[in-house]
Amino acid sequence: MFRRLNKVFLVFILISSLVLLAGCGKGKGETAAGAVELKYATGFKIEHLAGGCKQVTDGEGRKLILVPRGQRPPSGYGNLPVVYTPVRRVVIGSTAQAALLRPLGELGSIIGVTTEKEHWHLEAVKEGLEQGRIQLVGSGMGPLDYDRVVALRPDLVLIYTGTPGSSETLRKLEELKVPVAVENSHLEQHPLGRMEWVKFLAAFYGKEKEAAEFFEAAAKRTAKIAREAASAKAKPKVLWGSIYQGKVYVPAGASYAARMIEMAGGDYLFKDLAGTGSSTVTLEEFYARGKNADVYISSTMPNYGITSIAKIVEQGKVLKDLLPVKEGKVWCFQPWYYQSLDKTDEMIADLAAIFHPELFPEVKIKHHLRLPASS
Repeated sequence: MFRRLNKVFLVFILISSLVLLAGCGKGKGETAAGAVELKYATGFKIEHLAGGCKQVTDGEGRKLILVPRGQRPPSGYGNLPVVYTPVRRVVIGSTAQAALLRPLGELGSIIGVTTEKEHWHLEAVKEGLEQGRIQLVGSGMGPLDYDRVVALRPDLVLIYTGTPGSSETLRKLEELKVPVAVENSHLEQHPLGRMEWVKFLAAFYGKEKEAAEFFEAAAKRTAKIAREAASAKAKPKVLWGSIYQGKVYVPAGASYAARMIEMAGGDYLFKDLAGTGSSTVTLEEFYARGKNADVYISSTMPNYGITSIAKIVEQGKVLKDLLPVKEGKVWCFQPWYYQSLDKTDEMIADLAAIFHPELFPEVKIKHHLRLPASS
């Protein structure tokens, strides 16, 4: 009996070993198990392969193969970069990436960031920097400290592109053989498309189910808000922008910010501007269009100097005659706004409550701040 059990155990070990040695590549009869469904995001793809592997197309169109730890990389995919999952040690290049790791419960995997401690509003990251578990490996949009990144031996470095020097950063990390993926949620045109990049990050952690459930719940909440806002008798006229060195930066008509205004039941006064990012207009044009606006959203934060309506008027005297300035209906972003990508549904709820307080009396505004007349 003992000898028979031994033989069964040895057969089990042999079969298990052969499975591991076979990897997760395309073998006889193996086909892709299907792609991850994306409802709004357009900048990435995830395809399930046999054996728990995945082929990911990142924000730069680069294809990566994700391989469960203990398995070999698949055959049949050429020399595509391989990332072993779940990742445990991750360097991030933006605060938005940290926000998307929050609903996955993976802030503890961060070992390197490019934002200084005093600018963090995610306590887990701030504490990690204070305790030395997280290292500063760059500064803002400046270059990475490649020596420090390599020394950390990360399982993955997340960067974003579309900014000066970002392509060079990607090439350098590839040269150094550091596993790297491009997370470009900032280029999405739909606000929920930006948030849906949580599914991209989840693929590296094996948490697709958690990401899908989280996103679906947020999308349902947002749809409910949009339906209720659409029932309003009138849409308030919304002025939105920030001023720098005499120029006003406003969202283009096809941008995610313009879409958020629309979803929250507002009438964006620059919705006719072509493009998906931001556009610049003169102070005079900003005033001409916005003089009779109902609400003014200043896309600034108090920790960068805009602490009152008076501070805005200092940037352009003509702004003192804007109706929302006169009536005190001016709002800005809270300091943690750009670290709350995973709270996009709450941001849209904020806007709906600002535009239609009578329809959303239960909403506690969290990510926007009504500016006082003076500071």
